[in-house]
Amino acid sequence: MTPEPPRITGLHFAEPQRAQPADLALLTDQLLQEATERPNGLRTKAIIQGPLQQAVLFALRAGAQLPEHDSPPAATLQVLRGQVVLVAGEERWRLAKGSLLPIPPVRHHVDAVTDAVCLLTICRGEG
Repeated sequence: MTPEPPRITGLHFAEPQRAQPADLALLTDQLLQEATERPNGLRTKAIIQGPLQQAVLFALRAGAQLPEHDSPPAATLQVLRGQVVLVAGEERWRLAKGSLLPIPPVRHHVDAVTDAVCLLTICRGEG
């Protein structure tokens, strides 16, 4: 008898051969709904967790903010829905659905222009 695949809320790569794909369309809808129910208009969910990489979805309601924080070693921000502004140091980028941007290695925050969902991908390098 073959073992049942693990139930996954996020992907954990301790056993990469057993990883399952995440349904980003479904998660995007769910997170945006959950962001509506939060006073700060923000909901985050780690969908990949590993020693060298991480992927985090975050949903923001229009006018909400992902607060300022330090930059990870290497990361990209991809907009899956809506429009956001990434503010890093003195620079600002207005990003719309389909945009992908490497995040500069400085403190930064994200402001939602419209309801938005983004995928943050982090690479931690060689362990």
